[in-house]
Amino acid sequence: MDRPSILSWIVLLILTVIWGFSYFFIKHSLTSFSPIQISVLSPFLPRALQKVNKKQYLTIIIIAIIGSFLPAFLYPLAQQKISSSLAGIINAFTPICTFGIGVIFFGIKNELSKILGAIIAFIGALVLILFKSKVELNAELYFLLIAFIVPFLYGINSNVIKKNLNMISGLHLTALLYFSLSIICIPIAIYTESFDQIIIALKDGNAFYHLLALSILGSAVAMALFNILIKKVNIMFAASVTYLMPIVALIIGFFDDEKIVWNDVVGLILILIGVLIMNNVISLNTINKSKDQLNIKTN
Repeated sequence: MDRPSILSWIVLLILTVIWGFSYFFIKHSLTSFSPIQISVLSPFLPRALQKVNKKQYLTIIIIAIIGSFLPAFLYPLAQQKISSSLAGIINAFTPICTFGIGVIFFGIKNELSKILGAIIAFIGALVLILFKSKVELNAELYFLLIAFIVPFLYGINSNVIKKNLNMISGLHLTALLYFSLSIICIPIAIYTESFDQIIIALKDGNAFYHLLALSILGSAVAMALFNILIKKVNIMFAASVTYLMPIVALIIGFFDDEKIVWNDVVGLILILIGVLIMNNVISLNTINKSKDQLNIKTN
């Protein structure tokens, strides 16, 4: 497949920054459902309902459940009994699961560069996480299995969007996805009195404003960009955001007086090399030619 365009790289980097900051917003916000996700995308909904074939509604609802609702429920459930470090490692399986599911069920070409790049980037993620000071890898088996479900759900989600919903624009698809989620989540939020937490948060400090930033940028805007991106490039390129997000988190940590140590540098270099190989910026042929030239000079 052709190399991604400069515009695709720009969109990927924007996504990386937005989702990288999501951890910061989550840290300073409260856990509740926010209607802002729906209000941001509501202007696109009438046009989306007109444009999209009614036969595709069921697929969109299923994708909304698989790609958004279930991960948002399963990860917090799993992290009750698994450490955040282990959760980060499990999340790094997303590109590998995406590629594997694509090859087995969706007819994606099995390219060596994609496999090698994904493995190198995954090793980089392991180095980044495992060698942190005071790292904990505590987990109970049941909750560990729950966490491992999520990368597979993301993999299915990306492949179905690429294969079956590629003709729908990213904004229209995102509007329909969140409309579907609202049908599911608003009754749950009312039943669990989640909206009452918004009033409490407004009285207690600025937590709700972090939640708004998370909802607008980390969910609505980022999901629209991701849906636009996945239609223009191969799914492994779009999934690369999972590997690049720790870079943003590391930079934020640095400005928050956290130290950068050797494993951060090594891990990030491996991630970048893996992502570049995965997306044909660094080709295996170029590496082989460089080796041959080096051997000739040595001899």
